[in-house]
Amino acid sequence: MIRDLVKADLPHIMAIEHAAHVIPWTEETFKMCFQPNYMGWVLEFDKKIIGFIIVTMEDIECHILNLCVLPDYQHQGWGRKLLEYVLNDAKECGIGIIYLEVRRSNSRAISLYHKMNFHLVGERKGYYPVVSGLEDALIYAKSLSG
Repeated sequence: MIRDLVKADLPHIMAIEHAAHVIPWTEETFKMCFQPNYMGWVLEFDKKIIGFIIVTMEDIECHILNLCVLPDYQHQGWGRKLLEYVLNDAKECGIGIIYLEVRRSNSRAISLYHKMNFHLVGERKGYYPVVSGLEDALIYAKSLSG
């Protein structure tokens, strides 16, 4: 089941983020995502939150900020379900284009984005912190109009 993210979900999504990433978002970053123009959803399976997605929507653009699934549930289609949910919601809201950044090394996510017809539109040098320094981000976009 996918439902709206609420503040009470914060400990759960932070635990997912920490389980999935070496350098996770901070609590302060997550708290900023409860401001206007930010939207989030959680994915529940067997009464447990196993994933989440957070976006901004403004005018005709949507930007996916964070999509994360617990490691034990990855590679089972859950991330795709969250992404499809956001694509449908964005289209219903009149969004024309959706963007996201992904680590250059995240080949599984990149494969999913290609399968869902996202197109590489650019890169950001040194965007993501890693233990040994910084990693580039690839920028993908998908048109929702037409």
